[in-house]
Amino acid sequence: MNALAIHLVLALLPAAGPELALVEEGEPRCSVVVPDDASETVGRAAEELVAYVERISGATLPVVPEGKAAPRGQGRKRIDVGHTRASLAGLPEGFLDEEERVLIRSVPDGLLISGGGDRGTLFAVYRFLELLGCRWLAPGAENEVVPKRATPTVGHVDVDTRPAFEWRLFNGRSSEELESWGMKMGMNGLYSPEAAPRNGNAYYYPEAVPGVHTYAKIIPPSRYMKEHPEWYPLLDGKRVPGELHGKQLCVTAEGLADEFAANVIRIFDEDPACSLTSISPNDGYGWCECPKCEALDQKLCGARTTEQGLNRARRFRGDRVFWFAGEVARRVAEKHPDKKLLVLAYVNYAEPPDTVRPLPNVVPFLCHYAPADYSRPINDPASEANRQFNDSLVRWAAITPELLMYSYVSKSQWWRLPRPVVWNFAADVQYFHSLGIRRYYCQSSLSDWPLDGPLYYVIARLLWDPSADPRRIADEWTEAMFGPAATEVKAFYAAVDAAARKTGQPYAGNPRTQIPGLFDPELMDAALAAIERAERAAIDEPFQARVAEVARTFRYGYWMVRAMDAYARYRDEFDADAYESALAHGRKALEYCNVPKAADYVEGWETSSRMIREMGVPAMGFGEAETKGGRTCWNSDETGPGDNAHGWATFVIRTPDASRPVVVEIDVWGTSRLNSIVVNTGPGVWTPVRPNAVLSRKEQWDTLVYEIPPAAMDPDRKSQKLGFGGSDSQVWIAEIRVREP
Repeated sequence: MNALAIHLVLALLPAAGPELALVEEGEPRCSVVVPDDASETVGRAAEELVAYVERISGATLPVVPEGKAAPRGQGRKRIDVGHTRASLAGLPEGFLDEEERVLIRSVPDGLLISGGGDRGTLFAVYRFLELLGCRWLAPGAENEVVPKRATPTVGHVDVDTRPAFEWRLFNGRSSEELESWGMKMGMNGLYSPEAAPRNGNAYYYPEAVPGVHTYAKIIPPSRYMKEHPEWYPLLDGKRVPGELHGKQLCVTAEGLADEFAANVIRIFDEDPACSLTSISPNDGYGWCECPKCEALDQKLCGARTTEQGLNRARRFRGDRVFWFAGEVARRVAEKHPDKKLLVLAYVNYAEPPDTVRPLPNVVPFLCHYAPADYSRPINDPASEANRQFNDSLVRWAAITPELLMYSYVSKSQWWRLPRPVVWNFAADVQYFHSLGIRRYYCQSSLSDWPLDGPLYYVIARLLWDPSADPRRIADEWTEAMFGPAATEVKAFYAAVDAAARKTGQPYAGNPRTQIPGLFDPELMDAALAAIERAERAAIDEPFQARVAEVARTFRYGYWMVRAMDAYARYRDEFDADAYESALAHGRKALEYCNVPKAADYVEGWETSSRMIREMGVPAMGFGEAETKGGRTCWNSDETGPGDNAHGWATFVIRTPDASRPVVVEIDVWGTSRLNSIVVNTGPGVWTPVRPNAVLSRKEQWDTLVYEIPPAAMDPDRKSQKLGFGGSDSQVWIAEIRVREP
């Protein structure tokens, strides 16, 4: 049992006084007393208390402003909610200085329920309702636990607690349902500006800049490009508008920092309640190459490179990013010294800057993304990716107390496939706390509980009390969520977790390459058997519906994992039976959940099946079949017109003996743009091979012949992946043949 739960249980022991009946056999025995000038948030706290007591008992407690309430000791018992005069008289010294500190205390004629601020009062009501047995297991009324008792009572209560993490953030702005659940679990953002009056002004992004990648939002090219092209990056000798992805700003340009800061100041002027905004680079790369920006890099960090988590060494941009953040932050602080400016530490600016130090109003937002291994805790030295990340993390924690952790609690890139990370992420939260980090953000809506189980519930609890036992928290959640089926669901979660741990294979966010071989097949079968037993045990609602959702989600994942394993066998061993299994398993998976990215992948297999028959080799990433010169063909469609969504076009050839050269003949439409093919033998390793002749540049079919030397191939594989990368590959292929020299 976690420390907060123990405290709450001890608070209910009757030794210190008689029980307080809120309701007795359907009749109210208490009044809810609120301050005469109660804020909207305190009003919500009182509403929630009344609503849940009514759901428990069927009785409605009256809500009375303190000025109209009967004096203490007369009439009904009182439950004072918020800063009434009576509660203020009983608060500990310094209590009001802590916005989210929670006090629930028995007094002779009732209860005091208060927070240091209005948001704390709302949290205090939810903690009191937990004393009555309420639980909020996942968003939605169908996932709440509300006990039924005609006479709900509490013994002596004395709870005085506070959250361990100052910021406890997630993607909660998208719906009222998510905001409601997040507040009940004690998360204090990120919500919407509209919800602020009712949640004690919990953290939110300003409406003008509702996200993290903000250069293009704060300096939009539609507004500034015409008059100030010099504010946008110089790339290949041209000034390019800084859109959301892949283009940054010319941070050394005259006047840019002034205008950037002025726009940020305007955001806070127009919404004084807003306490933070992001001033982070756009997603991707596209860094300005002008002489002044390059000279800045040289001055600050020697224009060094970084390789952490990247598929190749890239110029390190951390000092440039945080130097510009400092230029903006210094100007903003003159008008709004208390506002916080978030700056991502991400991709090739994830490491701490070499010389620049963030100003006090700058919050580095460190992403556990590149490098990352979610199969192990961050401080597990067995993981090279996490060893690299942990090195950056420890250095960041030593540099600034403002650090905010960006945790990929939910990973949309993972296609809703099994992702057993609950114990690793729980260990990470506890580790962050040990480093002195007090801010945590989940990239997650916290809503996909059928996939992730107790993960979100565990994290929310640990952010209040990192000393708690995550396994006990998970057991509480599972037992409440699944009732009579809980034992079998626990066995299911344990089997999925063990299936990944047994292989020891790392994974981050690329299911195409990381799913094959990740899960032990026998343990996945055991997981499927366990969830089938759970379905039989859950005969009543709401447990039956909850188990059914978990089972449906897992069956999709189970069959998609089998499909991807089979496809990997086909790719590596050229096993035609494995290819047919991949197709069959993929189709079956999509009957349970139609996940778009997974559906696209399976559709690619369907296309590849036809291409095997007609082109002669398995291929991925080509466009739709066309006809040229009387022959069916496919376009590689990489970086030119069309830009096929599947990505780079590749094909696979069989090489039982990679110590010997192999000849590849490709029938290519004569006007194609092709001078070489590339052989892929590892992440980012593409070896070009040129043909024995060039294309005719005529409207006819030509045959290009490539001799692939052993040095270009992976000697440990029976097949090799080749593609058309490295050029604007508008290439039409009719047939590919493989032979010995």
